[in-house]
Amino acid sequence: MAFKTFAVAGAGNIGVFLAEELLKQKAAGNAEEVLVLGRLGSNNGALAKLAKDGAKVVLVDFANTAKVAAALEGIDVVLSAITFSAIAEAQVPLAEAAKQAGVKLFLPSEYGEKTDTLEGGILLPKKLFQDKLRALGLPFALVYNGPFPDFVLTPFIGVDFEHGKAAAGGDGSNPVSWTARRDVGAYVAYVLTHLPAERLNWRIFRIEGDRQSFNEVFAAYEARTGKKLQITYRSVEELEAALKVNPYDFGTVLQLGWARGEGIVGEKGELTNAEFPGWKPKKAIDAILGN
Repeated sequence: MAFKTFAVAGAGNIGVFLAEELLKQKAAGNAEEVLVLGRLGSNNGALAKLAKDGAKVVLVDFANTAKVAAALEGIDVVLSAITFSAIAEAQVPLAEAAKQAGVKLFLPSEYGEKTDTLEGGILLPKKLFQDKLRALGLPFALVYNGPFPDFVLTPFIGVDFEHGKAAAGGDGSNPVSWTARRDVGAYVAYVLTHLPAERLNWRIFRIEGDRQSFNEVFAAYEARTGKKLQITYRSVEELEAALKVNPYDFGTVLQLGWARGEGIVGEKGELTNAEFPGWKPKKAIDAILGN
């Protein structure tokens, strides 16, 4: 039997899309409740819109486990969209509250690169959090979708389309799994409302809207816009040296992973796109151009 009640913690870059797509499933009769948890004192305008669209919005102090647990009473599935920097201070107590409230499934804030086999590096807290869920005995599902083409291709990683500049790690030829945020939200909302628990618990979902190298993405951009890009390539050695100076430069961490060929969420045969029949995610270039 499919789950019916859902809570999304955080309404930021991916959380708002998860909540909106769950609300669409609610409107279609496939969900009974969509709760959105925001941080106490938040002035995020997205929360008001979600409330208007039918979500129940509750502002909480995520560190207050008892109050968060009370808010989660009757919820089947918690989807965390808490920012990476707040895993310890917000996502850990959220999981403890979910366990206390009787939540049946927890989706940690992944929505990017593979983390389940990490042994070190800046993203290790994500793997350690998975271990925390196991220790709690709280079933979880992981969603790996690669970078969001409609969000990540910014000066943060050295890409500035507005000014005709782009950057890639290595020689830019390694394939990368790209999935737009709206498509991730639609996929997650569908599987959570249509698949039975036994096909969700302890599951890794590897989804991909498009598989393109940085060079292919940049070539598509030039072809579609008629604008020439000035592309800079940063070698693996250069990226590694930069991280020795600043190990917390997240943009460089991402570029190094892609340069090493770690940009795909799985081999073609490992993808779980087919769990959502008829899912038609955007190509990376269409997401970039807003088409």
